[in-house]
Amino acid sequence: MAQVAAAEATETAVREIAIYGKGSCGKSTVATNIAYCFQQMGQKVMLVGCSPKSDSTVFLLGGRIPTRNILDYSRSTPITDANIQEIIYEGARGIKCVEAGGPAPAEGCAGRGVALALDVLKRLKVYRKLGITMVIYDVIADVVCGGFSQPMRGGYAREVYLVSSGELMAVYSANNICAAIADLAQSGVDVGVGGIIVNERGVARERDLMTEFGERIGVPIIGFIPRSPLVQQAERLGGTVVEKLPRSPQAQCYYDVANAIAARTPEDVAIPTPITLPEIMGLLRKYQALD
Repeated sequence: MAQVAAAEATETAVREIAIYGKGSCGKSTVATNIAYCFQQMGQKVMLVGCSPKSDSTVFLLGGRIPTRNILDYSRSTPITDANIQEIIYEGARGIKCVEAGGPAPAEGCAGRGVALALDVLKRLKVYRKLGITMVIYDVIADVVCGGFSQPMRGGYAREVYLVSSGELMAVYSANNICAAIADLAQSGVDVGVGGIIVNERGVARERDLMTEFGERIGVPIIGFIPRSPLVQQAERLGGTVVEKLPRSPQAQCYYDVANAIAARTPEDVAIPTPITLPEIMGLLRKYQALD
């Protein structure tokens, strides 16, 4: 587990990005792979898992689900400088990993763990003390409640990257996130969308569909990641594609996405213009992705 120094390290500029996407769209696969890419590129990375399942960081930790997360730990013990290291894990290549956690099924608010986690990390100045230069928030986007929108709403991540595919519910979810971001920006929150990462599912004319969707909402596509059995092969080995199969074309796809993000700045974000559900359905019919 990572050790947090008692004395604060020299303050370093920290870039914070949020990866949002529908559950099971491959969002965590993208987040863990690009986290590894950024660490390889010289950044000091922390991945913050913002899912009640506490499984965002699994494949940076050798395939093991962390046994401690911020919400569970805080129920029995106040989190302080003295014990924060108990819930920060050190993953592949030294990437720091932490999970927000969530309630048991059918109990409580799943977004509460996210809000608490971000408050703890900020209050204890964890990023500065660990010398972190890149923070990636991996956030489920099926429900945009107050807690799950906290990485955007609370001023943590000015840059949001959407993971989607050409499937109806993935596009619908990405569009909902865009609506939330547009509302937040209208209310004065400094946040926007840096780009769309298309994690392909192999539906008909998927790239054409997603390219037009991006054009419609005013957000660029920054990468296409093809569907590949290499993802499952790497996970069976307990890691990410870029760690376990670094010379594969699939690994290069993740590096291409990481490089595209690295080339952008928080000032390059767009305020999206979400479309309607009938327009989404029309897009899918146009590209024969919906019968």
